[in-house]
Amino acid sequence: MTDIARFYRQPSPTSDLGRHRDRVPGLPADPEALSAIVRGLLIHNHTATVQGLRFSAERMSHMETVGAEAILDNVIGIDPAPLDRERPAERRMFGFCYHFALLHCALLRATGTPARIRCGFGGYFVARRWIDHWVVEYWDGSGWVLTDPQTGRGNLTGDDFQDGVTAWHLCRGGASQPAAYGNGELWGWDELRGSLINDVAALDKVEVAGWYWCDRLQVEPLDQPHAELDKSLDGLAEPVGEPGNRLDRYPEFRPPAGAVAR
Repeated sequence: MTDIARFYRQPSPTSDLGRHRDRVPGLPADPEALSAIVRGLLIHNHTATVQGLRFSAERMSHMETVGAEAILDNVIGIDPAPLDRERPAERRMFGFCYHFALLHCALLRATGTPARIRCGFGGYFVARRWIDHWVVEYWDGSGWVLTDPQTGRGNLTGDDFQDGVTAWHLCRGGASQPAAYGNGELWGWDELRGSLINDVAALDKVEVAGWYWCDRLQVEPLDQPHAELDKSLDGLAEPVGEPGNRLDRYPEFRPPAGAVAR
């Protein structure tokens, strides 16, 4: 486990805090305390809608931000207070679950805790539905602990969250129904495929949300099985040796450098 822990303790290009590294000293190392700090910096787009908050087009464009350094550029650009200072809701960065997870992961790595983000499906938003979602997994010295920095839920179980790899295997094996996986108007195999490639990429520390850029996934109908594509994805879903090399076997599923979060 030492090599794996070392791998996930080091920042990736997307989780590197860059010019904001000097803001880390003084922050708590406790994972759940860092999770609370993240919730004081960001506001989820759905939460903003429910609260009736209105943001400018520029602020709403922060939804497409990729990378922890860029997330903190937005946060500090809105309010330059120290990171552990909770912002009023209207002065937080407008984003979605990916941004909460990536920033939390970045802060964990920066304070010495091995961590990775996982793309998959939450089971606690809508009854009998699995909603696409990003969470964080951190190493506590004896095992991986799943936590949701967006909602503040900790110690998630398999009843709470299924990562993209797990959901793929369950649906391909017939243990789960693909139609129960999705978000809004998008349900079924397209959501499962997209979450799988996002999850595998994140395991390789290529942390980008969305799969609109992936031409291989553009098949019709999107929500139905596709024999050739799904067989390739079966291979992608299989574990291979040490982390960091899954995408080497399937470069067509690697997010491009210019991908944005969508």
